[in-house]
This record gives sequence, C-alpha cells and structure tokens, in this order.
Amino acid sequence: MQLGPALTTKNIKHMVNVSNIFAFVVVVGLATPIINFESEPVFKQQTDPYLGEFDSTNIDQAGPEVQMYYYINKYSKEYDIPTKYAFSVAYIESLYKGPCDKNYKHNVTSYCGALGPMQIMPATAKLVHGKSINKAQLKNDIEFNVKTSMMLLQILHKKYKNWGVVFGAYNTGRPYVNKYARRVLNKEYVWL
Repeated sequence: MQLGPALTTKNIKHMVNVSNIFAFVVVVGLATPIINFESEPVFKQQTDPYLGEFDSTNIDQAGPEVQMYYYINKYSKEYDIPTKYAFSVAYIESLYKGPCDKNYKHNVTSYCGALGPMQIMPATAKLVHGKSINKAQLKNDIEFNVKTSMMLLQILHKKYKNWGVVFGAYNTGRPYVNKYARRVLNKEYVWL
C-alpha cells in the first residue's frame, strides 16, 4: 500500500518518537493525526492491585496481611534483599501467605522466644539496633519487625556474601546452609 505524499519517512519517525504520542487513522493511504501531545505525556502511576487505596500515608490502617506485603516490598528493596527471599522467610517464619490471607496472624511467639512476623529474637534485635528493644514492639509492630529482619539479612549478607549461609545464620545463629536455608533459597512460599 502506498502511503501517499502527506506521510514521509521523516513524519513517521516524528510520530513514533517516544516523546510524542499520536493516534492516527490511515484513510486511502494518508495518515492523519487525531491527538497530538506536544509535551511529555503524563501517565498515572500504576497502583499495586494488592495495596488498593493504601500507601505510605495510610498503610497502618490496612490489615496485617497487606501491611506485611507493603513492608516486605519496601524494606527488601531498601536493604537490597531479594524480594523472593524476603517473602520466603516470612512464609517459613509465620506462615505469611500473601496480601489476600485474611486469617494471617502476625503477632506470634515461637517456643524459643522469637517474636513477630519475621520471628526475631530480642537479643538479635538488640544487636541490630544497638539498644534494648521492647518485646511488645518487636512482636506487634509489623513495620519494625520487618525492617529489623531486612537489616539483619543485610548485615549477614555483607559478612558472609552467600545467601545460603545468610539464611542458615538467620535461622540458627551459625553460618551454615541448613534445611531452613534451602527452603528459603527454593523460594518456598504459598500465596492465597
């Protein structure tokens, strides 16, 4: 099909240029611009379907399952922890099954005294933060618990430079690859 004299190679390059968005109709070989945005197009930031109307200003009003999703994403990025591993740790530690798990209980305590959704020992939290930590805060404050966990994982990774050893140390306090570490490395988690 011949495009006709009004549409040249130069015009096509201009229309397809990323800085401009054109919708055009081809009629009898002629392309006619319908919409021409001369300035940079403004795109609405795509919202996360799991967060809905929640963001940093009101996430504390969301349920614990949504808060976990938000804070794991936020702090895993901030502390350079692969998100897939962070979600796997959350699943193994407190059976976190994603932002649609309406039955999720974050304020759990293990038989050995580890607290909250990421199961942090109070002594470990003290080492991470350099001061004593209130056990109730460690158990109930999702943001604080997840942030502490991601900080710990970053400290361990800087020290051992091997994710398997990091997860073994996170689990036992000793730097070796154990069954727990292999579960995390295999990205073991279940989403509802």
